[in-house]
Amino acid sequence: MQTDRPRFVIGDRELAEISAYCEIALANKSLLTLSELAQLTSIDATEEEFEIAWHVNKPLRSRFRLESGYVMDGQEAADSRVRVDAEYENRATAKRNVAIASEFADLCKGRRVKLLAVAGGNSYNSARRGDDIDLFCVTTKNSLWVFMLKALLLARVYGSTRKSPPFCFSYVVDEEKARSEFSEAKDGLFARDALAAHILAGQSFYRSLLLEGSWMERYFPRMYTRRIARQDADERPQRHRTGSALLNSFLFYSVGSYVRMKAALLNRKYKSRGDSSAVFHSRIGKDHCVYESNRYRRLRRMYTVLRSDAKP
Repeated sequence: MQTDRPRFVIGDRELAEISAYCEIALANKSLLTLSELAQLTSIDATEEEFEIAWHVNKPLRSRFRLESGYVMDGQEAADSRVRVDAEYENRATAKRNVAIASEFADLCKGRRVKLLAVAGGNSYNSARRGDDIDLFCVTTKNSLWVFMLKALLLARVYGSTRKSPPFCFSYVVDEEKARSEFSEAKDGLFARDALAAHILAGQSFYRSLLLEGSWMERYFPRMYTRRIARQDADERPQRHRTGSALLNSFLFYSVGSYVRMKAALLNRKYKSRGDSSAVFHSRIGKDHCVYESNRYRRLRRMYTVLRSDAKP
């Protein structure tokens, strides 16, 4: 049957974009499905057209191969079935971790919390056993360290009673800092992390942040449009309370000192066992507490090939 739609062909620009995402996934020891890859790219093609074009593109076919719906390293000698089974397990682990985080979020929610979400590998649907559960949190103004004190205590109690993976509050900011961060154009990794976040509470506020960060659409037009369109109709607006600047400052110095000490001890442990990629850098202030590992910084460098101004 003839159609008016032109046949999709992978050109040099598309090849560079596809290869970059595949290399990033493989470097992070995870696999992308063809459907996920199509969602990431700015390429205007159906999944079926995408697959057909893939098989006729020799450079792409020689570098990467499709097995059981996953994109794999074409040069890897390992048994593909073993690799696929491992990815199934990673995705099942991520699903379990999100369920655990959802239960934990119910304990953390309150009038000072604007947003709670799962970030990191679990939000990307790929987590290995023993991985931390990274959390992305936004609080009301002057409430961040009140939240951190409560959340750290709850995490310790929850982890000891439920035997859950450790919780890592890797990106915690107050609402003013969040709006500032999202409205300022950043790199592709920030955009993808934001769009991949698994929202546990605060869907309406999350959507408002994405609207502030319309620059993300230049990197991931399909993902951005899908996340903007999604709105949980049954979410009721909550009353939020601004915290005390004096109390927040006091806890910043006291709880913040504990957080810095804990970070230093963890980094010492990672270095002693030769795991330099896990060593992380912390940015801590009255309105933010953010961790970035060496592995994460390496990923950021890989994302620099994805220039937003190169998209059509």
